[in-house]
Amino acid sequence: MQWLDFQPYVMPYVVGCPLPTLEHHARLVAQEWCKKTLCFTRTLDPVLTDGTPLVEMYPMTQTQIVKVKSVALAGKDHTLVDPARGLDFVRSEHPGSFVFTQDNLNLELYPVQASGVEVVVTAALAPTLRATSLDRDVAAQYAQDMAPGIIASLMRLPKQDFSDLNGSVIHEQMYRGRMSTVAAKIARGQVGAKMRSHTTYL
Repeated sequence: MQWLDFQPYVMPYVVGCPLPTLEHHARLVAQEWCKKTLCFTRTLDPVLTDGTPLVEMYPMTQTQIVKVKSVALAGKDHTLVDPARGLDFVRSEHPGSFVFTQDNLNLELYPVQASGVEVVVTAALAPTLRATSLDRDVAAQYAQDMAPGIIASLMRLPKQDFSDLNGSVIHEQMYRGRMSTVAAKIARGQVGAKMRSHTTYL
């Protein structure tokens, strides 16, 4: 879904809004939505170890990793720990098997594996600030939920024909309410499915 495809949901409330402005705010809201709900979860293409603890992760084009959800090593789940605990384990030479990431770009995998071991990561993603579109499956499910957030953001712009602080508050409440509901359902595992990263963009 291209960012300007949000027009039917948004433009009736912000008549006269320049399209580049709409596009920018749609991207920002979609990024926030994905980061806070973790709705955009995908299993990334496998990568191979190179004999060092570091394993680089490769998210889908135009996306960034928000949170690593699970890591499988040679087909078996590997214990995922938070960065603070992972660093503590490294310092204390913890004998167990564990993996963590400090930057959502690289995994640190222990014990160090030989080269050529397959690593499969499942991660929550979000569009980057340069993304030109939104994943079509995410858009199909949540475009209407994101729209009030875009409207609210645009209405907060000062000195525009469509500026409306009171209207912004109303749409912001709608948006935050839906975001909280979706985030809670995903956390409970009621919605969202793992998918391979071959999803295409419209």
